[in-house]
Amino acid sequence: MGTLWEGILAPLDESTGDDRRILSAGLTFRDLPLPLKYQPEDVMGHDESVIVGSIDSIEIKDGTAYGKGEFFDDADPVTLPDVAKRACEAVYLTEKQTIGPSVDAGACSYIIAEVGSDEPITDERFEELWIIAEQEGGELQIETVFSEYEIAGATLVGIPAFAKCRPLTIEKMDEAITASVRTEGWSSLPFAPREMEWDESAADSRISDDCGIGGDSPDWTSFADAHLYKDDEADPETKGAYKFLICDIVDGDRVIVPRGVFTTAAVLEGSMGGTNIPEADQDTMRGVVSSIYKRMADEFDDPEIVAPWDAQASITAAEKYRALSTSDMPPLYDATMFEPVRFGRVTPITVTADGRVFGHVATHDVCHVGMRNTCTTAPVDDGGFEAFHRYDINIGPLVGRLTYGGGEHPAACQCCRGHDDHACDRLSSSGAIAHHDTMRTVAYVRAWEDQENNAIAVAGVLAATVEDEDIQALSRGRVSGDWRSDRGKLALVEVLTLARERPGFPLPTGRMASNGEVLSLTAAGTVIPPKVLQPAGTLDEDALATRIARTVTEMLTSAGLVPASGKALVADNGLGHHDDDDATAVDVEADAAAALLAEIQTEASYADGVTASQLAREIGV
Repeated sequence: MGTLWEGILAPLDESTGDDRRILSAGLTFRDLPLPLKYQPEDVMGHDESVIVGSIDSIEIKDGTAYGKGEFFDDADPVTLPDVAKRACEAVYLTEKQTIGPSVDAGACSYIIAEVGSDEPITDERFEELWIIAEQEGGELQIETVFSEYEIAGATLVGIPAFAKCRPLTIEKMDEAITASVRTEGWSSLPFAPREMEWDESAADSRISDDCGIGGDSPDWTSFADAHLYKDDEADPETKGAYKFLICDIVDGDRVIVPRGVFTTAAVLEGSMGGTNIPEADQDTMRGVVSSIYKRMADEFDDPEIVAPWDAQASITAAEKYRALSTSDMPPLYDATMFEPVRFGRVTPITVTADGRVFGHVATHDVCHVGMRNTCTTAPVDDGGFEAFHRYDINIGPLVGRLTYGGGEHPAACQCCRGHDDHACDRLSSSGAIAHHDTMRTVAYVRAWEDQENNAIAVAGVLAATVEDEDIQALSRGRVSGDWRSDRGKLALVEVLTLARERPGFPLPTGRMASNGEVLSLTAAGTVIPPKVLQPAGTLDEDALATRIARTVTEMLTSAGLVPASGKALVADNGLGHHDDDDATAVDVEADAAAALLAEIQTEASYADGVTASQLAREIGV
């Protein structure tokens, strides 16, 4: 068992430092245990976080959510070096009181409200607060109020959103359980020559003499330091309390004898009758012995010096699936891996130890933002995802694929820049597929409509050519569906594993024809409550028109199309606004301005003309 912790996960009914508030009446949490993560880098959100422990219990009491759990700092540093390193790092920083928890949300519902209120803000009140903030130069007094909030985990960060989330309290339980194994002090001791014979009885005699055992002032601590194990139930001032000696005295100095280490490893593997010490202590000792083996491999420049259990350890998932393609025969995938899974809830893409991949790509009950004046959800496929299932991998039915580019294959078109590796939204179905062909296939899956969760689900296996980096990216559960127009309707053609962005159900980029038909849809990003909301119907059209006119002026002037001293107005199409008393207004040639507005209108594909609000969005006002 690793280090235990407890502490505040989130105070409820209180505002955070980033204008959020969770109502205690709507707080729930997923089935325990939940992941406790740690964010090593100071980046936005929790995107770069890694799992370092578990949340084993959550209690909601007196307006506060408390948690208890365990750090995974007892992970084997040989077989799980990254987990062990990050967990120990998180424990250290927690002990130093420099990091604290920030809860991760699962399903949630929220409203935008005035600070201190639990009711949705009205358009009129929002406009009042907006004017106050503008006049006083302060923050807009609104916040996101979560009426329902599901805790899906927590992440340890340098600056938690809630000031009350002080560093967790920790308790070193592993020392009480496995203190009998000496885990430290072995990295500084030199080695005896590799070929030196191991005579445990003679070594014990020399170590005893060096520690004064049998004399007037025996140094039992020093004697213990030569052994890997101490029996806590035995008398600590007797030699029988200490086992697994691996040291000797050579030329007056204490050294680790390699063949003594080899003997210990053999006993732990069952040789010479094995050992009856507790299994937990044996596991801890294997980790210590593995680290000594690694030191010996470096010391004697021999990579074949490997602890027996490490040599027999299972290969990585990437190696396992690469092994499928080492022969001239096609990879043999297990057809049962592609069978539909019964999900109890919407589940992110998950990768299991045996290489199975399953989870949801998108739901059908969430409106995608970014599509103007409409609610666009992930399309339902009644045709068995025919456009997605294109590949024959010898399991019977055709399958689809999950691709990954590591952020190195961004689209060339303006619409998708910075959105990981999404195909341009103007591409046809075949063009989007060709774009995904430039990336790596990380998994093969079958897709189906999960009626119970009203979502698109997939299940399959890692691809034979998968790399460790691909598995790590896929394990983050962030994917983005790519739908393209196919025979008059949108069809899923690809699923992209995201390198940087968050899961994409709610926030796509899309392309629409002039008749309003959706031609493509790529789900990228996540819905983050905006700090400043712009409610419909509350804009000052005249003031906005003035800003638009000035922006058009600057664009024309900087392009050299109109001299800065021009004396015409943008007024004849209803979009211009001019006040002779406004000394900052700049007049431009009416014909040139009208031409630019016509070009904007054409590019935007609005059949009925451009309103001030729409034009503002087009030119970035």
